[in-house]
Amino acid sequence: MYEQYRYGGPPKKFSTGFLIGAMLLAMLVIGGYLVVNSALSHEPQQSVAIVLPTPLASPK
Repeated sequence: MYEQYRYGGPPKKFSTGFLIGAMLLAMLVIGGYLVVNSALSHEPQQSVAIVLPTPLASPK
């Protein structure tokens, strides 16, 4: 609605370059944190176990 009353001004252009750059920078920082934290950790590596719920017996 605002754009129709700008009378001759250039239309606004939305640039996604800053948002994509910020997202990539955040991913790089988080990845670096995880790598450094795993390198400095003195605990032995632990394995991940996935536990699925047991299905309920259906009544007959």
